[in-house]
Amino acid sequence: MNNKQFYNQYNYPNLKYLGKTHTTLMKKILSFANLTIPDLKDKDVLDAGCGTGDKSIFSALKGAKVTSIDLSSGQLQKAKENAAANNVKIRILEMDILNPDFKKLGKFDYIFCLGVLHHTKNAKKGFENLCKLLKPNGIIIIALYHKYARLKYRIIRTLLRIFVSKDPEKLISFLFSKNIFAQILNTVTKETIYDRYAVPFESYHTLREARKWFKQKKIIEMAHSENVNGFEPFKIFEKKTLFFISGKKSRK
Repeated sequence: MNNKQFYNQYNYPNLKYLGKTHTTLMKKILSFANLTIPDLKDKDVLDAGCGTGDKSIFSALKGAKVTSIDLSSGQLQKAKENAAANNVKIRILEMDILNPDFKKLGKFDYIFCLGVLHHTKNAKKGFENLCKLLKPNGIIIIALYHKYARLKYRIIRTLLRIFVSKDPEKLISFLFSKNIFAQILNTVTKETIYDRYAVPFESYHTLREARKWFKQKKIIEMAHSENVNGFEPFKIFEKKTLFFISGKKSRK
């Protein structure tokens, strides 16, 4: 099973678009680019790897003109249903970040690619493709799995695949059948467990690496969620396994 097949079957995420938790999350994400929620109004926004459309719908409800792309038809069908349920208009396209239709997509003021690039076979290429879709002064925000902070889950994933199964259904059935995991599993949704332990492919990155990507594409770095002076391997002790980084395309 590849990632496309996985997400066709196991939709992710599952959030309330106007709930307090999600509003707080979006405020935090936008803050990494010195943006606020009102800044979304009338802007062309690309949600690259939109999943079930949570960030797309939130942005559309706040007045953005949203295009949502994803590789998974199953995810997109759920996104369409969610958009209809929230009475918002979103352009939804099935498309691979590694091979996008640049002409069809057009250019964007803001591009969000959050927790997506590390599920592609070439995260750097995906980022470079997205940069081509930015308008002059356009802003991109990405979030990647941290090489060290994600280590604890990588170890668990590896052990589960060696001693249990690589099949997602068998893997999850095992986890939920063992009392030893009950306390852990009860603190998160089933969808999160699928995404955390059963996704067929994921890659891991560092802030230093991502900053090089931005520099090479001449994207002016704006902000990030990491302590740039910190020793990155120490991230293994942190709970947050994602890091955010944003940048702006120059006018040239």
